[in-house]
Amino acid sequence: MQEDNLKGNYAGFVSRLIAYGIDIALITVILIVLTWLVNAVQELFGLGQLASMETVLKILLSGAFALLFSASYFIVLWTLASQTPGKTLMGLRIVTTEGHPLTLGRSARRMLGYIVSMAAIFLGFVWILVDNRRQGWHDKIAGTFVIYAWDARTGGDVTGRGERGQEETNQARLEA
Repeated sequence: MQEDNLKGNYAGFVSRLIAYGIDIALITVILIVLTWLVNAVQELFGLGQLASMETVLKILLSGAFALLFSASYFIVLWTLASQTPGKTLMGLRIVTTEGHPLTLGRSARRMLGYIVSMAAIFLGFVWILVDNRRQGWHDKIAGTFVIYAWDARTGGDVTGRGERGQEETNQARLEA
């Protein structure tokens, strides 16, 4: 792998965890709204009174739908945009080890890697903390990296304001 092909630096554990939390919150809100809509339609048509066995089936189907929706959310967004809304807000993007966007197959492998990482008492995610390239097990399984979406900057001004902005910052420090 040539690191020159990658646009940014490898993303760290905390940035990725926050992005994942944002995505889970968004998924939860979407599922709550969908549940509310389904219940409203059921009440509208008088379908709200279900027998206890039908209620258990409804709960199981709802859980299966939630899992399928969540997996689809990640797979589709990884494939189409190389990032989820959480990753976008945190300035992160997923690329292959060659620096390319993910294919549907690679996104599906990454999701399977999520399951493996979770099944091992979340050690697959903790692995990001000790790996030099910040890859979790799911990244290793899929051959992916999570990188910062902006150009990596070396030294100097990280604000993007150039020399004039740096001079203003230095002047403000002297005045303080």
